[in-house]
Amino acid sequence: MNVFNHKRPLRRDNYDLAAALLEFLDRMKAEKKEAAAPCSPEQFALLLTGPAALRKVPGIPGAMGAEKLFLCSRDGGDAAAVREHCRKLYGADDAQGLAAFAEKEYNTQNDYTQFRSFWKGRPCFDVNALDERGRFLFNACKDFAELLAPIAGRKGFFAFDCAERLGLWRAAAAAGIITEEEFWQKARPLASAASDRYDSFLEYAAGYLCGACYDMFRGQMAEENRVDKDEMRQYVELNCRVLEQLLTGPWQAAAWYKRPPKQYKLNPGQLRPVLTGYEGGDKVACIASDRITVDGLPVGYLFREQPLDPNAPDSGWRIFAGDEDADYMADAAHFEFYHLNTICNYDASILELLNAPAPVAFRRAGDGWQQEER
Repeated sequence: MNVFNHKRPLRRDNYDLAAALLEFLDRMKAEKKEAAAPCSPEQFALLLTGPAALRKVPGIPGAMGAEKLFLCSRDGGDAAAVREHCRKLYGADDAQGLAAFAEKEYNTQNDYTQFRSFWKGRPCFDVNALDERGRFLFNACKDFAELLAPIAGRKGFFAFDCAERLGLWRAAAAAGIITEEEFWQKARPLASAASDRYDSFLEYAAGYLCGACYDMFRGQMAEENRVDKDEMRQYVELNCRVLEQLLTGPWQAAAWYKRPPKQYKLNPGQLRPVLTGYEGGDKVACIASDRITVDGLPVGYLFREQPLDPNAPDSGWRIFAGDEDADYMADAAHFEFYHLNTICNYDASILELLNAPAPVAFRRAGDGWQQEER
């Protein structure tokens, strides 16, 4: 998708932020491109840290950069200083506290997804259920995000959340708060999600810029009920300078990483209409694991939940082989939405379960199924 062409027009007359962002991105788009070299999945994850990799972190000489994962114990930094930096910036110096901070603060894409449901006229919740203050903040943030929607498009603000979370976990790894192995367990799912969502570092930069501006707006509105336009302009200019440094440097030199396409066990010509007796109407979408559709394992566990968006064709079924560990589950790239008929082609034994109302769960037991608490 071309993030620079959208049907919703930019409202340049009543706010100049979107125009400033678009002008910068168009200028970067016009830059002469050099030949880009392929990069490994690990190098790609480090590159995605983006602006966070160029910031000065006390205890790390220079900046984290994109060349390698900096570890104080190996590369000569001051782990205590980096740990103190984490305590001051993120309010935590342990893995659990840092994870809680990331979930709370670097979640702009969650907001954007909710806003899109309102823009489409299919709200994912009743805004009137919020108190007066909550409605005011929600509507203010939604209106601001709509100014950025012509640039962010359907791909949204995820790049900001991704880069900032990677920066947080890189600092944690440098300080020894988490191990190198634990860092990659957290970084790979983020990189996979970014690789699937975007098609270039320029698109990623657009998502980052929009997410960063939204994050600043949301924070100032929550604290002060107003946004300082001069501060926003300075913030935009700073981020544009940093992103230009990346887009004409390491991001220009490296090709956007794309994972090899999945090789499914069944091709479209092998699928038959086997979804009989299903009473869910047009709610026929489900989420299933690659362990079934790529690796060919039978279904071992499935559960049904209430879909977040009642207007979507989501049945609520989540279907697994049953042997997926925590690391596997953490990587969204291992899961996709499918038609229930497709998954029934892989394992028809689940047909008898599909009319069970949510919440419900089943685990394979011998030749049958055992219902579990959900």
